[in-house]
Amino acid sequence: MRIAVKVSSRRFVVVDAGEIYYLESQGHDALVRTARKTRIRSVQHLGNLDKKLRARGFLRIHKSFVVNLGRVREVRLSKGDDNDWELKLDPPVNAVLPIGRGYLAALRR
Repeated sequence: MRIAVKVSSRRFVVVDAGEIYYLESQGHDALVRTARKTRIRSVQHLGNLDKKLRARGFLRIHKSFVVNLGRVREVRLSKGDDNDWELKLDPPVNAVLPIGRGYLAALRR
């Protein structure tokens, strides 16, 4: 399934939702991370993109991150604290993202 990502007031980029690894909040914008090195900067808020993608296997894991559950390699405790969790994404991205404590229960379900 493809989605339109608004990159300016006059331009959208169409992206296959399955190619997205995660989305990251950056101020009022959101960065869309795919397997490509360049990130797509969207002028949409992360919450708006989250609503679009929730039915397609995406989940908010932190106030700043929405992740494609199909791209998650592992969920683990952080090295520094027994109460903090993180997840690692599949290659080639291999990003390690924090899981907010308020979002952990939804991820477990």
